[in-house]
Amino acid sequence: MRYDVIIIGGGAAGLSAALYSARYNLKTLIIAKEFGGTGNIAHKVDNWIGEPGITGMDLMNKFIKHIDEYKVSKVENEVTNISKLSNGYFSVKAGKIYQGKTIIYSLGMKHKELGIPGEKEFSGKGVHYCYTCDGPLYKNKKVAMVGGGDSAGWGSVFLSEHAKEVYTLVRKPVMRAEPITVSQMNASPKIKIKYNTEVAEILGEKVLQKIRLKNGRTIELDAVFIEVGHIPLSDMVKSLRIKRTNHRYIIVDNNQKTNVKGFCAAGDITTRHTLKQFITSAAEGSVAAETVYNYLKSSKW
Repeated sequence: MRYDVIIIGGGAAGLSAALYSARYNLKTLIIAKEFGGTGNIAHKVDNWIGEPGITGMDLMNKFIKHIDEYKVSKVENEVTNISKLSNGYFSVKAGKIYQGKTIIYSLGMKHKELGIPGEKEFSGKGVHYCYTCDGPLYKNKKVAMVGGGDSAGWGSVFLSEHAKEVYTLVRKPVMRAEPITVSQMNASPKIKIKYNTEVAEILGEKVLQKIRLKNGRTIELDAVFIEVGHIPLSDMVKSLRIKRTNHRYIIVDNNQKTNVKGFCAAGDITTRHTLKQFITSAAEGSVAAETVYNYLKSSKW
């Protein structure tokens, strides 16, 4: 099956790109392993204009419902390969093979790991990377959140609604989270922020039982949630010789164009914005769709 545009990734950027592509009357396909992407795990989204306090999953469901009003083909599967064909089309493999005149790549990021002893061994047995998914399992338990950014801050607040005690372990002397989030954390009697603190090892028998810090101290816990950043899921574009930074972000211009004709990128995976939020991702998706439309109309890149 051939399309004007194939959108890879079903988060805010991809869904926004699908909406705008359809409104430009382009034959549109969006492929995602999971529609909503990492947006689904956001506990509360207080900065999406007009929807204060909406959950990430509810917001993503509204996006999906919106694009369902248009002629957008959806495939829920993992993309395993992208290549350029001699006929000028891009070939995308996601179970089946699909061909597109253009691509909007918005696959997003994956969670970074700490890379310490015990982390893999106790993954799913006390070590978690999704606080909204697994946090409610630890009602009245003692847990830790590792990280100092927005996700770690939001996660700490969320966990405090379930757990008896939350240790937020921050490697640096300050948190990078929004001040309003840090204020919420400081106001909670359940949250204890520990600065200049690094986890050296995760210990237990069948399940996690405690962690050892780099200063030698141990803390007995029921669970550890890890929010130490993300890695762009951009390795798939290497074979197309698309330019990336040393940190794997896809380099784009102000129109979301990459160095490869017909290939746009949008969302957290790009260099366009340092602010990685739903609103910036959605904006990039809409700009990418306009760029694709103009390219298909004029053949100018």
